[in-house]
Amino acid sequence: MPLTLIQHKNGRGLGEIAEKLAKELPAFIAPALSVSGDGQLTHDDIEVWVTEGSTADVNTKDLEIIIWAHEYPDRRANLEVRKDAIIGCVRTFLADYDRNVSGFVWILLQPTAFGVL
Repeated sequence: MPLTLIQHKNGRGLGEIAEKLAKELPAFIAPALSVSGDGQLTHDDIEVWVTEGSTADVNTKDLEIIIWAHEYPDRRANLEVRKDAIIGCVRTFLADYDRNVSGFVWILLQPTAFGVL
């Protein structure tokens, strides 16, 4: 169950765009990060948190998307391709807005353990 954080820069008026993007991101991330077996993902498997940066933040971009996911070998094998797929979807989404937005997508793979309460 990947966890995604969208942080938008304080004072850039990106809150509404970030909230709309948060609703679309699961559809971008699930197919890009799915792997066979236990790593098969659906839209409902992607959790997204939206936060506004602080005025104390240093060297941040307008829109930062950080994704934490389990490090399956199949994900690691072509991680750049998977990242590029998500970036392509985000760029297409942002094309509907007349804004010059800096940002990134950063996928962090690591060993994880997940359990439902």
